[in-house]
Amino acid sequence: MSTRTLALAGAMALALIAPPARACGACVEDKVAATYDHAVVERAAARHEVVVYAAIEGRGDARALARSVKAAALRAPGVDRSSVRAAAEPAAVSFALDPRVAAPEATLAALERAQPGLKLPVLRIVR
Repeated sequence: MSTRTLALAGAMALALIAPPARACGACVEDKVAATYDHAVVERAAARHEVVVYAAIEGRGDARALARSVKAAALRAPGVDRSSVRAAAEPAAVSFALDPRVAAPEATLAALERAQPGLKLPVLRIVR
Protein backbone atom coordinates (compact mmCIF):
# COMPACT_ATOMS: atom_id res chain seq x y z
CA MET A 1 0.00 0.00 0.00
CA SER A 2 1.38 3.43 -0.92
CA THR A 3 1.88 6.16 1.66
CA ARG A 4 -0.79 8.26 -0.03
CA THR A 5 -3.33 5.41 0.06
CA LEU A 6 -2.54 4.74 3.71
CA ALA A 7 -2.96 8.43 4.59
CA LEU A 8 -6.28 8.57 2.75
CA ALA A 9 -7.54 5.44 4.51
CA GLY A 10 -6.54 6.90 7.88
CA ALA A 11 -8.32 10.18 7.13
CA MET A 12 -11.47 8.33 6.11
CA ALA A 13 -11.40 6.25 9.27
CA LEU A 14 -11.09 9.38 11.40
CA ALA A 15 -13.96 11.03 9.52
CA LEU A 16 -16.18 8.05 10.28
CA ILE A 17 -15.54 8.15 14.02
CA ALA A 18 -15.55 11.95 14.46
CA PRO A 19 -18.74 13.35 15.98
CA PRO A 20 -20.83 15.62 13.73
CA ALA A 21 -20.22 19.35 14.07
CA ARG A 22 -22.94 21.28 15.86
CA ALA A 23 -23.63 24.95 16.29
CA CYS A 24 -22.57 25.97 19.77
CA GLY A 25 -24.72 29.10 19.83
CA ALA A 26 -21.82 31.17 21.10
CA CYS A 27 -20.70 32.82 17.89
CA VAL A 28 -22.40 35.73 16.19
CA GLU A 29 -23.07 33.70 13.03
CA ASP A 30 -25.03 31.05 14.95
CA LYS A 31 -27.20 33.70 16.62
CA VAL A 32 -27.82 35.57 13.38
CA ALA A 33 -28.65 32.31 11.58
CA ALA A 34 -31.21 31.42 14.27
CA THR A 35 -33.48 34.27 13.12
CA TYR A 36 -32.31 34.87 9.55
CA ASP A 37 -35.00 35.03 6.87
CA HIS A 38 -33.83 35.86 3.35
CA ALA A 39 -37.25 37.18 2.32
CA VAL A 40 -37.15 39.67 5.21
CA VAL A 41 -33.71 40.88 4.14
CA GLU A 42 -34.81 41.27 0.51
CA ARG A 43 -38.01 43.12 1.47
CA ALA A 44 -36.13 45.40 3.86
CA ALA A 45 -33.59 46.32 1.17
CA ALA A 46 -36.38 47.16 -1.27
CA ARG A 47 -38.01 49.41 1.36
CA HIS A 48 -34.73 51.06 2.45
CA GLU A 49 -35.08 49.53 5.90
CA VAL A 50 -32.36 47.99 8.05
CA VAL A 51 -32.42 44.49 9.53
CA VAL A 52 -31.38 44.35 13.16
CA TYR A 53 -29.99 41.19 14.76
CA ALA A 54 -29.49 41.08 18.55
CA ALA A 55 -28.67 38.48 21.16
CA ILE A 56 -31.16 37.94 23.98
CA GLU A 57 -29.54 37.88 27.41
CA GLY A 58 -31.39 37.67 30.69
CA ARG A 59 -32.45 35.47 33.54
CA GLY A 60 -35.25 33.00 33.28
CA ASP A 61 -36.58 30.57 30.75
CA ALA A 62 -35.07 31.17 27.29
CA ARG A 63 -38.36 30.48 25.52
CA ALA A 64 -40.23 32.93 27.73
CA LEU A 65 -37.57 35.58 27.15
CA ALA A 66 -37.76 35.08 23.37
CA ARG A 67 -41.56 35.36 23.44
CA SER A 68 -41.40 38.50 25.58
CA VAL A 69 -38.85 40.18 23.32
CA LYS A 70 -40.85 39.26 20.22
CA ALA A 71 -44.04 40.69 21.72
CA ALA A 72 -42.26 43.94 22.61
CA ALA A 73 -40.70 44.19 19.12
CA LEU A 74 -44.13 43.79 17.53
CA ARG A 75 -45.21 46.97 19.35
CA ALA A 76 -42.08 49.03 18.67
CA PRO A 77 -42.36 52.08 16.39
CA GLY A 78 -40.80 51.58 12.96
CA VAL A 79 -40.59 47.79 13.20
CA ASP A 80 -42.09 45.84 10.31
CA ARG A 81 -44.33 43.49 12.31
CA SER A 82 -44.16 40.74 9.67
CA SER A 83 -40.36 40.66 9.97
CA VAL A 84 -39.97 39.93 13.68
CA ARG A 85 -38.20 36.64 14.40
CA ALA A 86 -37.11 35.33 17.81
CA ALA A 87 -35.31 32.15 18.82
CA ALA A 88 -34.67 30.61 22.22
CA GLU A 89 -31.65 28.50 21.22
CA PRO A 90 -29.43 30.29 20.55
CA ALA A 91 -31.29 33.23 22.06
CA ALA A 92 -31.65 35.93 19.43
CA VAL A 93 -34.10 38.34 17.84
CA SER A 94 -34.24 40.07 14.47
CA PHE A 95 -36.52 42.54 12.75
CA ALA A 96 -36.65 45.00 9.88
CA LEU A 97 -36.76 48.62 10.97
CA ASP A 98 -37.48 51.88 9.19
CA PRO A 99 -34.46 54.02 10.17
CA ARG A 100 -36.47 57.21 9.45
CA VAL A 101 -38.75 56.29 12.35
CA ALA A 102 -36.26 54.95 14.90
CA ALA A 103 -32.57 54.12 15.22
CA PRO A 104 -31.68 50.45 15.77
CA GLU A 105 -29.86 51.12 19.04
CA ALA A 106 -32.75 53.22 20.40
CA THR A 107 -35.25 50.51 19.47
CA LEU A 108 -33.19 47.83 21.24
CA ALA A 109 -32.85 50.08 24.31
CA ALA A 110 -36.65 50.51 24.39
CA LEU A 111 -37.13 46.75 24.16
CA GLU A 112 -34.67 46.27 27.06
CA ARG A 113 -36.64 48.70 29.21
CA ALA A 114 -39.76 46.56 28.69
CA GLN A 115 -38.31 43.81 30.87
CA PRO A 116 -36.00 44.37 33.85
CA GLY A 117 -32.65 42.59 33.54
CA LEU A 118 -32.98 42.07 29.79
CA LYS A 119 -30.00 42.87 27.55
CA LEU A 120 -30.11 42.89 23.74
CA PRO A 121 -26.56 43.36 22.49
CA VAL A 122 -26.34 44.15 18.78
CA LEU A 123 -25.02 41.27 16.71
CA ARG A 124 -25.32 42.85 13.28
CA ILE A 125 -27.18 45.61 11.46
CA VAL A 126 -27.73 45.05 7.75
CA ARG A 127 -28.14 48.37 5.96
